[in-house]
Amino acid sequence: MSPGNRDGFAENPQEIPFDEWWRLWHFVNAFEAKDNGWFRMWLEVAGGRRVWHIASSRFHFEYVAVDSGVAGSFRVPFTARAANAVTDVAKSATDGKFSLGDDDSFVITFPDVTLAYDVPNFEPGRVFELDSVECTAKVSGARLADILDAARTPPIGVDFPGYGPPLWCVVENGRIAFHSDWSGHAQGRATVSLSAETNGTASFHSAVSIVARVLRDFTMSDDADDTVEFHIDGPNGNGCRVVGNGWTLTCPFIDPVALEWGGAMRRELLNAGIDFMRDGDRAVEFLVDLVQVRAEVHGGRHPICRLSSTITRGIECSDFLLGELNDWNKGHAGAKFWWENDKVVAVIDLDCNHMADIAGEAGRLAFIVGCLAPATSSL
Repeated sequence: MSPGNRDGFAENPQEIPFDEWWRLWHFVNAFEAKDNGWFRMWLEVAGGRRVWHIASSRFHFEYVAVDSGVAGSFRVPFTARAANAVTDVAKSATDGKFSLGDDDSFVITFPDVTLAYDVPNFEPGRVFELDSVECTAKVSGARLADILDAARTPPIGVDFPGYGPPLWCVVENGRIAFHSDWSGHAQGRATVSLSAETNGTASFHSAVSIVARVLRDFTMSDDADDTVEFHIDGPNGNGCRVVGNGWTLTCPFIDPVALEWGGAMRRELLNAGIDFMRDGDRAVEFLVDLVQVRAEVHGGRHPICRLSSTITRGIECSDFLLGELNDWNKGHAGAKFWWENDKVVAVIDLDCNHMADIAGEAGRLAFIVGCLAPATSSL
């Protein structure tokens, strides 16, 4: 904690009621926050407000506990461990005093109990901000919780890692729809939609399904305060902001192909001991037996990882060349050859569900290129 933050915190300890502690605990557990490098938590006091932050690479969540009248200006890191511990000892009629213990610790004090923790390293990381708002949708919070749970329901009896595929969200014509595609788990697609007050249209992938976890366990009513609004950036923007009663969740747009298969591709190459250079989130380039190979993942109903390599450069297209390429295509099962931009290219398409074969298929491609390269001198 910086000296300025430390002084501001020391001069302005916070009296925090049980309800605020309880809501913070709910949010920490809703996001499954952990005290590791993937998650960051902090309290920010500024402009008369007290705001709790929970953030990861997938989202930035803000819970506005008090929106006016709070003194001081500082940020202090917090921990999921402390949030869970406080609800074990807090009593509904008693505030807990949150204050600076010494230069390296914070203290939470009740009349009969004191909790003290070392202040963790504070790296708030990138805060997601929208470039602009080009589309909005306003919905009932209670119904949103229902349909998000329905959209995220996985195929029954199917084991899968993580939380499943990211949602594809569509806003248009007075409705907001959420699509999930389980094709990668040998299942089909599912879509749920909800009536909404909409302005503009949008289509994007995001981690907004975690809104269901925020809404869960709260009693939602039909009051106006229980509505939830979506503020969506432009197509080339950063993401989507979801605003509820006292909280805001900002999620970056997601490339689902890169998220699911780009990571799998890189993991398999690392496991095979192949060094590579990244070209964005979908593609890498590497050498196999001195042959330059490019691997790039592509989406669709049947996602593929395309392995490609240039056999020769500086060659003009001709009927003779096309005839030779047709012969090569017939003679090499699973490989494809074509001419583009004065180059002859060799390609092998690998089913992403068999990504573990990438090293072997890259080796096969390099062998084919090595064998055919001398023949291209006569083309």
